[in-house]
Amino acid sequence: MSKVGIIANPSAGKDIRRLVASGRVISNQEKANIITRFIRGLAFKGIKDFYFMPDKSGLFRPSVEELKNEINPFFLDTKHYDGAEQTLLAAELINNLQCDCVLVLGGDGTNRLVAKKIGKVPIVPISTGTNNAFPIAIDPTVAGLASAYYIQNKQKKELLIQHPYIKVIIDKKVEEIALVDLAISNQNFVGSKAIWDPEVISQLFLTQSESTSIGLSSLGSKITDIPTHSALRLQFGKPGREIYAPIAPGLISTIMVKNWELFSYDKKFIIDNLIGTIALDGERELEIYKKNILEISLEKSGPFVIDVIRSVKEENLSRIN
Repeated sequence: MSKVGIIANPSAGKDIRRLVASGRVISNQEKANIITRFIRGLAFKGIKDFYFMPDKSGLFRPSVEELKNEINPFFLDTKHYDGAEQTLLAAELINNLQCDCVLVLGGDGTNRLVAKKIGKVPIVPISTGTNNAFPIAIDPTVAGLASAYYIQNKQKKELLIQHPYIKVIIDKKVEEIALVDLAISNQNFVGSKAIWDPEVISQLFLTQSESTSIGLSSLGSKITDIPTHSALRLQFGKPGREIYAPIAPGLISTIMVKNWELFSYDKKFIIDNLIGTIALDGERELEIYKKNILEISLEKSGPFVIDVIRSVKEENLSRIN
């Protein structure tokens, strides 16, 4: 039997960037709506078993009630509700269940947490966060149909994309990942986590940078394209070249780029003598001190993502041929 996981972050799209910028607010009602539409696409193709991460907001309830005669809902025993720990545990449980795929509702930060524990279970990331360089903007009904097509045609490996990630190791002990951007900030406290002022960043490492993206990753598009199997390192300061980019929705900032370089999997950066914080996919997570030694590298074995657009197109063509 096919199994699909559902991880929806009720806190995504509600951080401080609604106060310092003009970030959109995705209501819990809309998130619940997205889940229902996604499941309808899968249920139409006969997929019945769904494993939900429970949450205090009850994002799962409308789909469970509306589709009670079409699906078999199960609830992951995450022990507690909401927060990063629940997302990590939910991803681990979905991996243990060997689900065929998992819907992730959130932004870059939510997907980063899922990627840490999801193993080889493919992700369907739909954007409901602030910075959405990793997840995609697509109608969830279409995403559900595309996911069902992948599940029923798993032999078609071309329907999956494996994303690289940036790995940071601190003192050979603490290991963390970033799917899109890793920033070293001179602010020596985590605070509200989100970064909206590029002036506090000394270095930035990117796996991707699209000119249409919002967030720190948009800075790279002002410098160069990032080829496949490569990443970009930016160093900021004077003297340098001034660039501008939308750091948050409605917030355009300037910064001086002192140096930059492309690198691939065989490159490792050793950084020390710094005081500040490390931001992973736009959120400050780790505090660093002069005594800490950082090792930063690009890794190829990141999470698998269903290529929704390709799946839809391939199914359409298969019906004609």
